Amino acid sequence: MKLMSRCQMIVLTGGTLAMLLLAPSVSAGDSKVHKYKYRNSEIDMPVSLAVGTVRSPEFTVRHEAYFIMIQAERRLPYVDMKCMMGLTAGPLETSECNKESVLKADWTLLDGEHIVAQGSNRTEADAEYTNEYMFKFLGKFMGESDKKYVVEVKFTKDGTPLNVTNPHLIVISVKKH
Repeated sequence: MKLMSRCQMIVLTGGTLAMLLLAPSVSAGDSKVHKYKYRNSEIDMPVSLAVGTVRSPEFTVRHEAYFIMIQAERRLPYVDMKCMMGLTAGPLETSECNKESVLKADWTLLDGEHIVAQGSNRTEADAEYTNEYMFKFLGKFMGESDKKYVVEVKFTKDGTPLNVTNPHLIVISVKKH
C-alpha cells in the first residue's frame, strides 16, 4: 500500500472541503444565492438612498416569513458607517457617533394595489454584519403561497452619503432554502 505525502493529503483535504462548501451554490441554478448567509433572495436590486420611493419588481413567494433589508458594502470607516446606517445598539454606542443616522425609510408590501403590510425601520439596532457587508433590517412580512408582491420603500431622509457603499434592497426568506 502506497502512502500519501503530506502535500498530497493537504491538496486532497482542501479540494474535498472546497467541493463541500461550493456545491450548495452550484446546485442553486438560476436563483440568486445571496451574500447574506448563503440564502436565496427574492429581490436583490441596487438602490439610491436619496429621499424618494423605490419599487421592486413583482416577485412570487412561498408561505414563509421574509426580511426586507438594505445591504451596504463596507467601504466607509466602520464606526461612521454603523452610525449613518442606524446600526447602533443603544446610547453607549450612539455616543461614539460623529455622524448621524441617515438611513430612514417607510416600507409597504403590495399585492396589486392592495396594501398587505407596512412599517418603518427603527433608527437603531436591527442589524447584521459580515466582513464585507452591513445589513439594516427594515421590516418583516409573512408571505402567502404563490402570491405576487411588490415592495415599495420610501426613503424619508437623505441617505446619499451612503450611496458609495453600493446599497441594495434585499427581500429574503427568513428560513434557509
